[in-house]
Formats: sequence, structure tokens, C-alpha cells
Amino acid sequence: MSKTLIVYYSRKGENYWNGSIRNLTKGNTEIVAEMIADMTGGDLFEVDTVKTYPADYYACIDEAKEELRRKDRPEVKAYKDDLEEYDTIYVGYPKMEYSL
Repeated sequence: MSKTLIVYYSRKGENYWNGSIRNLTKGNTEIVAEMIADMTGGDLFEVDTVKTYPADYYACIDEAKEELRRKDRPEVKAYKDDLEEYDTIYVGYPKMEYSL
């Protein structure tokens, strides 16, 4: 029997949703990750960074763009053990478009 893992990073709070900035109790990527888990019966693993990002959506986006420009890789609090037990792994993260 195959096992599925859904690894995701998602932003809660002030977020872009349906054309405007709204305060979300669940991030967009988390919602999609849960949908995939429901369809596949997979396990969920949320990536959580050590660094806390700004609550303000636009300040967070500016900081994320700067990290991408510098090719930073933010430190995460924990890693999923035993990835070998999974046959399929989905990875979800917010889409980021920017130009330098």
C-alpha cells in the first residue's frame, strides 16, 4: 500500500485572497494541502520557520522578495522524520513572482 505525504508552507493572517487583502485564519496553501490530504488519504506536515515574518502582508512580501534575491534559505523549526516510508510527496508553498 502506498503512502502519501503533503508538505506545505502557508501564511495565516493578513493575506491576498480573491483580489484583495484579508485576514485569514488559514493560509491559502494550507487549505489546498488539506484538500489534497482528503483526496489522497495522505499525511500533512506543515513547515514552520524559526524566523517570524511581519504580520503586514506587503512588508512580508518585501522581505520575502529580498530573501529570494539573496538566495536565502530560512531556517525551519523541525523536519519530517522517515521520508522513506512515503511513495509520493507533494510540496506546497506560496507562489512568489518578482523581478530584480
